[in-house]
Amino acid sequence: MDSWVFWFSFLLFQSMVQYPQPVGDGLDKVTRLRMEARAKLQEQEKIRLEQEVEQLALMQSGASWGDLLWSALQPWQVWAFAGLLVLLLTIWFMWRKRSREAKISVKKEKKKEKEEEEEDETWVYDLRWLLDERIQWPVQDLQTGCSRTMALIDNFISVIGHALTGTFYPVLQQAIGFGSAFEGWTAREKEVAYHVLIPLTPPLGHTFHLERDTDQQKPGRNFRVRVELECSCPREHQGVNLLCFLHHPDVVRRRTRQPNLLDSLCTGFYLDVQKIVIWFCTLLRASWRHLPQSRSWHLVLLASTRSCNLRLNNDQESFLVKVLFGVRRHTSDIFITSRPQGAQTPSTMWPETYAVAETKFFRHMARQMPQDSSHLKCLQLLACVLVRKDFSIHSVKTIIMHLLNTVPVSRWHRRYFLLQLSDALEQLRLSLEEEHLEHFILGNQRLPEEIRLPQDVQRAKPPNLFHGLVQDPAAHSQAMQAYLDLQRCLARVLAYGHF
Repeated sequence: MDSWVFWFSFLLFQSMVQYPQPVGDGLDKVTRLRMEARAKLQEQEKIRLEQEVEQLALMQSGASWGDLLWSALQPWQVWAFAGLLVLLLTIWFMWRKRSREAKISVKKEKKKEKEEEEEDETWVYDLRWLLDERIQWPVQDLQTGCSRTMALIDNFISVIGHALTGTFYPVLQQAIGFGSAFEGWTAREKEVAYHVLIPLTPPLGHTFHLERDTDQQKPGRNFRVRVELECSCPREHQGVNLLCFLHHPDVVRRRTRQPNLLDSLCTGFYLDVQKIVIWFCTLLRASWRHLPQSRSWHLVLLASTRSCNLRLNNDQESFLVKVLFGVRRHTSDIFITSRPQGAQTPSTMWPETYAVAETKFFRHMARQMPQDSSHLKCLQLLACVLVRKDFSIHSVKTIIMHLLNTVPVSRWHRRYFLLQLSDALEQLRLSLEEEHLEHFILGNQRLPEEIRLPQDVQRAKPPNLFHGLVQDPAAHSQAMQAYLDLQRCLARVLAYGHF
């Protein structure tokens, strides 16, 4: 109400100023000038008063709207609004606190990861120092030795092949390296032995038939190689003029002056291991001077009944080559060989061997493993410790092969060396306690496809390599004692670096 009264008074005053009372014409010039100046001042005052009135009206209008809004709100709405404001402020402060905690946590995690990486690097460095500098590994270049051995045997087979042309002796096929040296590890020996297998195939007019030995008293799977003559008459070969040992043996002997295989290297109808060894060593001795290796190496033939053992030496080094002979089973990686099976193996008995398949498995795994793999170091360390112990190195090798076939390849990195060594020892302990260790090749359905097995080998029941411990309690006690000695010896090696 006061604002409207004020506004009405202002308008009345303005009308009086705009419409002044008239004056007479007789006013002088000075009076007219004063009146004009006074009119201008009143106009300015009018403008100022209008501006103040407008500002006052705006302020009163704002205050009235605020009062109206405040009066419209109920008390519970005011408290709800205040509570919402407090809640929002609380959430904001909590978010700020968690953000700071998250940043601190990330910094701590990064610091922890960095410390762990530094710790891993230190541990790996210590392990590398242990494996490369502390432990005195055998000093041999196995790759060079394998290449040198295969070159020697290949040269010899090439020379002998020309000499045997036109004869009826077994045909020597390309040699196959097998065993620890060709797998990349070796026991702690002064002289490395390189094992080589030379497959034999029948000569013209002859065939080989493998007969499985059914004697269950003999260990392993054993065969005999029955040699039979086959017909090579012209009518059977569509006009080719071939001599037939089967129908005309005397004519063939008289014309070729060569005995057939049954007359030379067999006992009865079966291929004789000892006769083949003597024949091969005689050929090697006679042809040695024709080989390029004879100019830089000295050859010594060592006595053996079922293999041809060669020692080659010069002024700087020496190495041993053990040559075995075998017959391949079908087109597989399984051979029957001349290796001995027990103390008194008959000369016509050829035990089945899986060494070539095992070497092929190690080569396959070498292609899958990380570059800095520890599996060969693990195997070599165990072999070096066992070399003078009453324990089978092949048993430990079998355990390592089983682990290689089950443990992911990434877990064989060098940093896991001690873990894998511990796993191998634990598996050996369990196998000794249970008196059971399965053969790795026989009956194994999880081998790589590139390893070829005959169906009877693939489907066979895996034999127990610790079968002898079941029947001989004394041997089992001795094996357990050897295991305890192995543990102590390994602890000494890891602590002091020598065997």
